[in-house]
Amino acid sequence: MIERIMNSTEENVDEIIKTIINELDNKANKVERLGFLDSISSNPVYKGFIPLNTRIKYSNFGVEDYSMKTTDFIYEFIKNIKKYNLTNKGQIIHFLEYYINTYFGLPGGISRETLFNDIAWNTTTTDDEYFAALEKNEIGMLKNKRAAQCTERSAVAQQILSVLGFETFYCMGCVDLGNNHQEPHCFNIIKRKNDYALVDYSCPITEYNEDNSVRAYYPFIATLSNDEFTDFLNNGVIKSFTNYSYEIKNGKSVRIDDDSSRSYVVGQYEIKKENQK
Repeated sequence: MIERIMNSTEENVDEIIKTIINELDNKANKVERLGFLDSISSNPVYKGFIPLNTRIKYSNFGVEDYSMKTTDFIYEFIKNIKKYNLTNKGQIIHFLEYYINTYFGLPGGISRETLFNDIAWNTTTTDDEYFAALEKNEIGMLKNKRAAQCTERSAVAQQILSVLGFETFYCMGCVDLGNNHQEPHCFNIIKRKNDYALVDYSCPITEYNEDNSVRAYYPFIATLSNDEFTDFLNNGVIKSFTNYSYEIKNGKSVRIDDDSSRSYVVGQYEIKKENQK
C-alpha cells in the first residue's frame, strides 16, 4: 500500500486514499461503540480500520462520545510521508507521534467534555436539539484544541496505519507508569514481520540533545512475541516493559534504558501489583 501511494502522482493520491478508505470501511467489522464502555471486557480489542459510523466513548457519561467520520488526518499524514519520502515502516511509526501532536496539539487545552458540550449548547435552543447536536460530534472537532487524549490519539493512529496496510489493533485497558500513576488507557499493537509491537502514542518517549534540552518525542514501543501477544490480548496477562529514552551523543541517537518500568493490560481498568508478570 505504501509503495502504491508513493508511486502515485499528486493528482491521483487523493482518489487512491479515498478508494482505500471506502474499501476498508465496507469490509470493517461493524461495531456501534468502542472506547470506555460500561463493560470494557465486551470489546477491549478491535482489529483493523474502525468503521466511520462507529462512535468512540471517551468517558463514563452516556452522551459523551463522537463518531469516526472525520478522515482529513488520513489524507494529511499520507501527503506528509509522500512529501518527505518516508517509505520505511519504522520511520512512519515514529513520525506518526509528531503528526498526532501537530494535528491535535499537545494536551493541556480545553477538555473534551467542555468543548463538545459548549458547541451543542451554543448552537441549540431546546433539550432535544442539544442532545441531537451531541450525536453529530466527530473526532475531527478536536483538531488544534489540545483536548485529545489516549482514545483519540490511538484511534487516529489506528486509521492511518490501517490505510497504509499495517495490521493494527486498537486496545482498551490500563497503563501503570509507576509513582502511583495508573489510569484507564488506549494504545495500539502493530504486527511486525516476526513479532508484535505495543505502541503508545499518548505516553511517549523523549529524545534529548547533548545539552539535555528536548529534541523530539517518539511513541513508546515494546516488543511482544507471538505467544506474549496471544496471552496479552486473550488472557488478560499484564505485561511490564523497561522505560527508556534517547540521547544525542556525538551526533547519533542512542537508546538509554531506565531502571523503571511501565505496565499494560487489556480489558481491565486497573492493574494490581501482585498480578503483574
